[in-house]
Amino acid sequence: MKARMTAEMVAALKQTAELPEDLAAALNAAQPQGDAFLVGLSEDEAMELVEMCQWYIKRDPATGELGEKANLFDSIVAAIDDAQFD
Repeated sequence: MKARMTAEMVAALKQTAELPEDLAAALNAAQPQGDAFLVGLSEDEAMELVEMCQWYIKRDPATGELGEKANLFDSIVAAIDDAQFD
């Protein structure tokens, strides 16, 4: 599958300490497409990436809202979900 991600999404993923080598390779091989990138992922890599992103999707206990970083990682999960149906 090819997940369409913004440069901000790709940069955030590359900065995570938990990023496994296979996902780093997929991000490094991402192909530019307009103002975004197409990231090629296998089904296993997509699942691995979604699980990793879920570590960062936490609601603020005081407001119940997602913070900026959580919204970004939630957008990555949404991009992967969208790619599964293309």
